[in-house]
Amino acid sequence: MNGEVQIDDLVISKLLRQNIEKYKSLFPHVSAAIRLNLSGAIANRGDNIQYVHTDSSHTDLLQRITPANLISSKEYDKEKYLEMLFDSAEAVLSIFGFNRSLFGFDKKKRHWSDEIYHQRERDIETAKTEL
Repeated sequence: MNGEVQIDDLVISKLLRQNIEKYKSLFPHVSAAIRLNLSGAIANRGDNIQYVHTDSSHTDLLQRITPANLISSKEYDKEKYLEMLFDSAEAVLSIFGFNRSLFGFDKKKRHWSDEIYHQRERDIETAKTEL
């Protein structure tokens, strides 16, 4: 969060599995591929797309990320990378009781699978109290 991470260490790589026009959602790697195409560097199916999250709250979905070869500044979306770090930590450490709320960082939006998991936990607790 202090900006001590090198931008090169934050580059995300993702394989473009199909042609851009076949995607129905604007995933980050698809946005990066579109921006690459707009800049003249053509991205095709099978290419490894590299990008950095630069502004995840931008209203223009294409501006939320920046292709790695188009990065001109050291700015990156610190909050987005922190969220990604907590997502990874919860996925691996949740079995041991790790939760991002322990650090005062609650996820803004829950994934539908999280809702199902939490509902299941509530159902188990309810069943225990009824016994």
